[in-house]
Amino acid sequence: MATFGYIICNKKGLSEEELRRYQQTYCGVCRSLKNRYGQMARFSLNFDMTFLALFLTALYEPEEKKALYRCPVHPLKERTILHNKYIDYAADMTIALAYFKCLDDWEDEKKHTRLAYSKMLQEKYQEVEARYPRQCGTIRKSLAQLAEVEKHAPEQADMAVNLSGKMLSEVFVFDADDFWSGSLRKFGFSLGRFIYLMDAAMDYKQDKRKNNYNPLFYMERKPEEMEDILTDSISLAAGEFEKLPIVTDEHLIRNVLYGGVWQKYYAKFRGKETRHG
Repeated sequence: MATFGYIICNKKGLSEEELRRYQQTYCGVCRSLKNRYGQMARFSLNFDMTFLALFLTALYEPEEKKALYRCPVHPLKERTILHNKYIDYAADMTIALAYFKCLDDWEDEKKHTRLAYSKMLQEKYQEVEARYPRQCGTIRKSLAQLAEVEKHAPEQADMAVNLSGKMLSEVFVFDADDFWSGSLRKFGFSLGRFIYLMDAAMDYKQDKRKNNYNPLFYMERKPEEMEDILTDSISLAAGEFEKLPIVTDEHLIRNVLYGGVWQKYYAKFRGKETRHG
């Protein structure tokens, strides 16, 4: 299972108002994690699910609430948080993905800290699964199939990449009966493929050293040669985004999809963090 943390904004391309909006959404997901699942759940917070909250909020434009609070990480200054039902949903999906990521890390590398965290998250995950069986079922089945491919058919690299896309496809579909569910599913699928391939590129040397599975080994590609394939996946995601009637935070989302997602790749392989966006 890929590590999250690539779906981020390019701060240099955002206005102060957009940066505040991004931070308020991030803090909102963090606060929702704490309120719904306890203080320790905050350790699972990531920017990818912040983007999920931002994306669905922009599409559906729900009623929002803002509040000031003091964060334990930044106790000296009050922070503004944003709250709506899609921020709560992003917190729920954060728990689900974190739970399975911990189990995957334990299976792959026998990290005892990850096993311990998975046990702490288990009951919380069960709450999420009861609330969102479609999403959690897809995550669980996709990861089980991905594990089979990695162990028994490692040369089927594209199948592994597609399963990662399948896993995220349902996460972006809040309501399966919604008019936009088809585009959201395709968007999540392409973004999931991108994340898996990006993570494979970033972890290439480490995976080789530790003898871990990496699809690039079977694609006969070096990480610095992956730009065209990565571009294909993120372009498909961006194409689905452009079909959606998003006006609120449109520029902020474009900043992420056309610029932010490339920052870590270029910083590592080209030193060009702001090439896109």
